[in-house]
Amino acid sequence: MDDLEIAVAWRDAERFAGWLERYYAQRWNPRWEEFGYLPTDPREPGEHRWQVVGGVLRASMADELPEAIEVRHDDRSYRVVPLALVEVTEPATADLMRRWRARHACSAG
Repeated sequence: MDDLEIAVAWRDAERFAGWLERYYAQRWNPRWEEFGYLPTDPREPGEHRWQVVGGVLRASMADELPEAIEVRHDDRSYRVVPLALVEVTEPATADLMRRWRARHACSAG
């Protein structure tokens, strides 16, 4: 996985902007095809894509957060969009799932 994708409600944009500032995010600049030289605030015009310490972060800004389920790993829980919903809304994910299912069907048979 190259980028981490998150969903952020517009009502949380100020808090998200503060987080981006605290973690020295640099916003993607399509004109120069590199990160930096643009305001990091998600309310400002531009792609919702930033370089942060851990990698690249993409945000889908929405009036309401998408339907989510809770996934637990050890003592932590994470709210994630159900894979079936991602598969319906993201063509690249649907293609990946078709390839995985075809490969899995071949190995099971």
